[in-house]
Amino acid sequence: MLIQSLEPITKDRHRVLLENGENFVLYKGEIRHLKLKEGMELSDKDYDSIMHVLLPKRAKLRMMNLLKVKDYTEYQLSKKLLDAGYPRPIVEEALDYVKSFNYVDDLRYAKSFISSEAGKRSRKEIELKLLQKGIHKDVAAEAFYLVSGDSEEGMGKTFDEREVILKALKKKHFTGEESYEEKQKILAYFYRRGFDMEAVYKAMDELR
Repeated sequence: MLIQSLEPITKDRHRVLLENGENFVLYKGEIRHLKLKEGMELSDKDYDSIMHVLLPKRAKLRMMNLLKVKDYTEYQLSKKLLDAGYPRPIVEEALDYVKSFNYVDDLRYAKSFISSEAGKRSRKEIELKLLQKGIHKDVAAEAFYLVSGDSEEGMGKTFDEREVILKALKKKHFTGEESYEEKQKILAYFYRRGFDMEAVYKAMDELR
């Protein structure tokens, strides 16, 4: 298989593009060790070594090192490695590897995120953040159920935002004596963030 190009990405890394369109990223030392050059034929032995030994081992190690620093979702881990030039099949293999040890668990991540953000954001804001992190909506719903203790049928629909709203109103020094325009600004603040407006009105009544 012909090596079409060795494209520099950084000082230490090059993207190897093969004539069939496949590409992957190798370090300079790896290129020197394999004696790869543009226009040369990549042997089946070297190709297998790269795709089935070198890159999978490096991808697994990369994921492990990332997870040592903080938790990631499956989507976040996959995106980091895909952006770094790892082929998708190798990324999926590495992800299966770390999942087999329970090092990455989207449900656990969602539960932890909900618990940490419950006193700061509305349910809709938290749901949006989880979606952006690649958490499936069914996983998010289950996490809300497990964290909030709602009925299984409701799956988190009654997630209590009261304390969050009261805290925000107090921070804004709400007294109930504000002008119509000021109250509208406060209501708009909660509306934009997806809070239950009925809960907002109740909290306002409580603070009057």
